[in-house]
Amino acid sequence: MVRRIPHALRKFFATESAGGVVLVLACAIALAFANSPLHQEYADFWHPFHAFISEGLMSIFFFLVGLEIKREFVHGELRNPKAAALPILAAIGGMATPALIFTAINYGGPGANGWAVPMPTDIALSIGALALLGSRIDTSLKIFLLTLAIADDLGSILVLGIFYSHGISPIKIASTIGAVLLAWVLPTGKKFPTERLIALIHPWSSYLIIPLFALANIGITVDFSSFATLISSPVSSGIIIGRVVGKLIGITLFAWLAVKLGIAKLPASLSFQEIAGAGALAGMGLTVSLFIADLAFTSSEQLAQVKAGLIVGAIISAVLGLAMLRRFSVAQD
Repeated sequence: MVRRIPHALRKFFATESAGGVVLVLACAIALAFANSPLHQEYADFWHPFHAFISEGLMSIFFFLVGLEIKREFVHGELRNPKAAALPILAAIGGMATPALIFTAINYGGPGANGWAVPMPTDIALSIGALALLGSRIDTSLKIFLLTLAIADDLGSILVLGIFYSHGISPIKIASTIGAVLLAWVLPTGKKFPTERLIALIHPWSSYLIIPLFALANIGITVDFSSFATLISSPVSSGIIIGRVVGKLIGITLFAWLAVKLGIAKLPASLSFQEIAGAGALAGMGLTVSLFIADLAFTSSEQLAQVKAGLIVGAIISAVLGLAMLRRFSVAQD
C-alpha cells in the first residue's frame, strides 16, 4: 500500500529539493571564486555582510527550524510516540556515533572541542539528493529521512545551547537558540497556523538565506598540492569518517535496535537496507555544522579543515547513499 503525502508536506519536500540544488550551486560559486584570481576581492565583498547574514538572516533560518520541529510534534510523525521512536532513536545514533568517531581521532588534540561539528544533518542536501531517485523512493522513506533530520536539528540545537553557548555574544544566542524558542512559544491559531508560517518563510530560507550563508562562508582556497594533507588532518578526517561511516552505522544500528527491542516498528514498505541508504545521505551536512565550527574554533586553519571535511564528506555521503538506495529501493507506482 502506497502511503500518500499531504499537500503541505509535498510542497515542503519540493522546496527542500530545489533548495538543495540552489545550495550546491552557491557552494560551487563560492569555491570557484575562492580559487580564482578574484579570491581576495570576493572575500572583501562579503566581509561587511558576514555578521548580518550569520546573525541576522540566519535567525530566520533557525526560527524556521523551530517551526518545523513544532509542526512535527503537534501534527507530524513526532506526535505519535510509536511512530516517532524509529526516526528519533535513529537520529540519536546518527549524532552520537559521528561525535564519538571525531573525538577518538582528535582526543587530546587542538581540534577536540569540535566534537559536535559532524553531528548535524542538512535537510536541504539530503532531501535534494533523495529527490534525484524520483519514484524509486517510497513515501515512508522520505518521511523517515525528513523526521530524522528534524529530530537531528532539535538535538543539534540542544547541543549548541548546552555545550557551545558559553562566552558567545547575546546577539548570537538570540539569533540561534532564541529564534528556535520563539517559534515554540509563539501562539499559532486559525489566522497564523504553523503550516502557513512555514509556507511563507520556507522559500526565503531555502532560496535566499541559506545560499547567501554558503556564499559568504564556504569559500576555501584549495591548494591541490597540499589537499591530501588538508583532508588527512585530524579535524578533516574526523569529520569525513564521522559523517560517512558514523552516520550510516549510527542510524542503521540504532534503528535496528529500536525495532528488535520492540521500542519502534519498521514500516512494512521499508527495509533496513533502505534505512542504511538514508543514513548515508544523512552524512551530508553544512549549515548548522558551520555554525558550531565557528563557535568551536578560532583558527582560520582549523576552519579551513572543517570546510574541506564537510565538502568531501558530503560528496562521498551523497554518492554512497544514492548508490545504496538505487540498489535496494524498488520503483513505486
